Amino acid sequence: MKRKENFINDKRRISYLSASYNRIYRGQSLLIEGDYGVGKTRFLKLLNPKKLHIIRVESLFNIHQTLASILNELDYDTTAAYQRTPEYLKKICNLSKCVLIIDEANDLDRRVWPYLKRIMDAGVPIIFAGLPKVRTFLINEYPDILSRLKILVLYPIVVEDFIAEYDDIEQKAIEQIYVATKGDMRKFKEICTDCRDRAKELKYSFVDLNLALEFITDIPIH
Repeated sequence: MKRKENFINDKRRISYLSASYNRIYRGQSLLIEGDYGVGKTRFLKLLNPKKLHIIRVESLFNIHQTLASILNELDYDTTAAYQRTPEYLKKICNLSKCVLIIDEANDLDRRVWPYLKRIMDAGVPIIFAGLPKVRTFLINEYPDILSRLKILVLYPIVVEDFIAEYDDIEQKAIEQIYVATKGDMRKFKEICTDCRDRAKELKYSFVDLNLALEFITDIPIH
C-alpha cells in the first residue's frame, strides 16, 4: 500500500511531533531548528493540538504589531499602537487554550524576544522554527530565554527514503544530487523534477547518472 505521507513516516519527525505535543499541553515552548530546506515549515503545518487555538505569528512585525495581530486572531478588536503594548501583553499573558507558532524566527526583531519571554512564562506555549543562528543569537543575547526552550533539530529525510520515492531515478544519480545540493531538500526536489522533465523530453525510461550530472554542475548553494 502506498504511504499516505512520506514526510511523517520519518521516525525522527514522528518522535518530534510527540515531543512537541507533550510540551504544548504542558504550556511549555520549543525551538524547531534546521538549515534551509529541511522541512521546518512543513513540520509546523503538521501540528494540530486538540482543543487549542493555533495562532501563526508573522516574524517580521515589530512588537506592537505582533501583539495586536495575536489578539486579532482571537477576534479582539485591536489596532497596533505602541502606547497600548502593555495592555495587549497583559491580555495575551492571560490567554488560555492557545499556542503561538512563529516560523522564520531568525527574522524576529531582537526587541520582541523579552515580550515573548513574558508570554512563555505566563504558560502560553510558543513554537519557534528557524535556522541554527537563532540558537546562537539566544546563547549570546538571551540565554535565559534559551533555557526555557526544548530544542529539536530537524535533519533532511534520509536519502534511502527518496530512493524508494523516486524509483525512476538511478540510485547513484539520487545520491549525487543529494550531495551536490548539500542536504537542501527544496533544491534536491527541484533538481529531481528537472531531471525527470529532461528524461521525458529525451524519451528516456529513467534518469541515469549522466543525465543528472547535467543539472548538478556548479549549483549555487546559499
